[in-house]
Amino acid sequence: MVKAKKRVLIIEDELNIANAQKMILGDDYEVSVANDGDSGLDMIRKLKPDLVVLDLMLPNRGGYDICFTVRQDHSLNNMKILMVTALTQQVDKNKGVMVGTDAYLTKPFEPEQLLAAVRNLLS
Repeated sequence: MVKAKKRVLIIEDELNIANAQKMILGDDYEVSVANDGDSGLDMIRKLKPDLVVLDLMLPNRGGYDICFTVRQDHSLNNMKILMVTALTQQVDKNKGVMVGTDAYLTKPFEPEQLLAAVRNLLS
């Protein structure tokens, strides 16, 4: 029996970054993409992915807000959230931890770093 691929949702407004992330993860995971915060949250509720790769700076609704909203919803709060951002300050990481992110990856990153972070969270 073939084991179903785990589902990953990428929420990223920069198309080239979203496409790169999808290429990196596409061999090992079933990947979907949303390009703004509102559609991202809708897709989280619909797809119930195993993991969300969440950009922080998004149109309509930011990553912190999405993460916090997911953590308040008992039907969603066991999914893993990998926050990806260009914000490198400790205060930003602390805020991510406060709203419930599982891991934090700063841009720019190597493809192996993204893959390792996702594998680590889904293992």
